Amino acid sequence: MENNAIKEANRKAMPKFILLTIICVIIGGVGGYLSARFSLNTLSGTLWSTGSFFGTYIAPWFLIGIAVIMPVILVPCYQKAKKLLEGWDGETEEVSDAIESQISFIIWLSNAALILSYFLIAACYSKGFATFESSSKTTLLFIGIAAFVGIIPETIILQQKSVDIVKKMNPEKTASIYDMKFQKKWMDSCDEAEKLMIGKCAFKAYRSTDMTCGTLAIILACCALVFDIGFLPSFCVCLIWIINHTSYCREASRLAKMGNKIS
Repeated sequence: MENNAIKEANRKAMPKFILLTIICVIIGGVGGYLSARFSLNTLSGTLWSTGSFFGTYIAPWFLIGIAVIMPVILVPCYQKAKKLLEGWDGETEEVSDAIESQISFIIWLSNAALILSYFLIAACYSKGFATFESSSKTTLLFIGIAAFVGIIPETIILQQKSVDIVKKMNPEKTASIYDMKFQKKWMDSCDEAEKLMIGKCAFKAYRSTDMTCGTLAIILACCALVFDIGFLPSFCVCLIWIINHTSYCREASRLAKMGNKIS
């Protein structure tokens, strides 16, 4: 790209960028003024009490709900995929697409449920050892822990069964989900089309994570001022953000050096 073309591209994009920056500054300034003017920092106590109530009395029941509902939803999906596989002739794409659709749904929902469970168990722990001062609170805490412990094997078994179906459809894929290097071995067994699809999905995930972390970093910085939440939430988000960027840049640099040797 020639210098004139580069300058022209920058010239076209710059006004929108400056306008967006000005709008963000105005919104931040107005938000800060209103927070100070109406003493929104007094809401921090209310938010803390609400979070404490949620973690003590609601989160454990949510964990139980996930432990019960997840297999109720996903076991029929697995059974449907298994039945389709049994009647598959090995060639009909409509059937294989239907199987992969069911498997993708199982993997997605089980992972989402597990991630949500990690949040909920953290919410259950949020009051620390003060939870044990009351027998009812202690009981709810152990109920939540038991449900969380149950969700983990449910997720693992559902995903293992789902991966096994994919392996039956694709005999070249032999990696076990219990293998610590499962993802690497699975990637190595993929053909070029599958690797291209994985690459596109990974870049989409990278962009989504990048935008989400940037948005959260701004929100949490404002919340640290208004609601006195401290810097730890921002630190966690920014840690994920910088790891995401560093991993992407390091891998891009490594692959650039490999050139045509990339596989």
